[in-house]
Amino acid sequence: MPNNIYNNLSDQDLKRSYWYVTHRVILRKVGILALTIVSGGLFLFGVGGLVNHYLIGYSDQVALEKDITGAKLNYSLLAELNTPQNLQILETKVLNSGQGYYDLISEVVNPNSTWTVEEFDFYYLIGEEQTNLKSDFILPGQNKFVMYLNYARDKNFNAANLVIENIKWKKVSDFQALQQKIMQFDYQNMAIVSSQDGDLSDKGQVAQVSFDVLNKSSYNFWEPRFVVLIKKRDILVGVTQTILNGLNSGEKKSHSINLFQNIPRVVTMEIFPDINILDPNIFKGFGLEPGEAK
Repeated sequence: MPNNIYNNLSDQDLKRSYWYVTHRVILRKVGILALTIVSGGLFLFGVGGLVNHYLIGYSDQVALEKDITGAKLNYSLLAELNTPQNLQILETKVLNSGQGYYDLISEVVNPNSTWTVEEFDFYYLIGEEQTNLKSDFILPGQNKFVMYLNYARDKNFNAANLVIENIKWKKVSDFQALQQKIMQFDYQNMAIVSSQDGDLSDKGQVAQVSFDVLNKSSYNFWEPRFVVLIKKRDILVGVTQTILNGLNSGEKKSHSINLFQNIPRVVTMEIFPDINILDPNIFKGFGLEPGEAK
């Protein structure tokens, strides 16, 4: 038996072996280059991760750690949500009756849907002069007309500042549903007759405002109050308020008011209920639950 170990190799095996022997230096260099590229890529990936962790994403990481380890409830946010927003005074108008008396009216907004102002004090500043202190209320989400009517002053003025103090807040729930159920008034036969029309000329500068109000709700009221705005081309020219002597469910009452001032021709009238429906004492036959009539 021959001792040559290559006798069992085929020609194909010999060719592959010869190719490897002649190219092994190049293969070695290619292998080293491939390992260098892989190592360099891993190095760059590691450096990029460190830069992202300590420089770019550090603040996010800190915030995440605080969120994980901190309290689950944001007490400051909860406190903010449970604190009513301030009342907003939109505009103040001064209406001159022409006889030394002035009507001061301001539109005040309660932007809170779950907070009512049970009571607040207010007065007007006319320069350094201060009117008497009065009190009122503001319902949730209400655009309230705060008024000081028939203010007597010898000197003319056309500007005043409303000051609100001692606000008593109270949180309520489901007010919108209660309001829709109770505030159901229909105003009919609204008319304004002024001295310029000739019918009231013997009474001087006076205007008579009349209207019918129908209570379409199922609630009976002791003394409901209504605010009447008189406008000419969307400009407020007159204001008054009136209190009815009771208004039962389904009842319609006719009412008239005299305004001792000169109202121009061709005006429009707007009527708004100003009733604190969260006060049980305004209802006749008050039952066990607030706002419900027996």
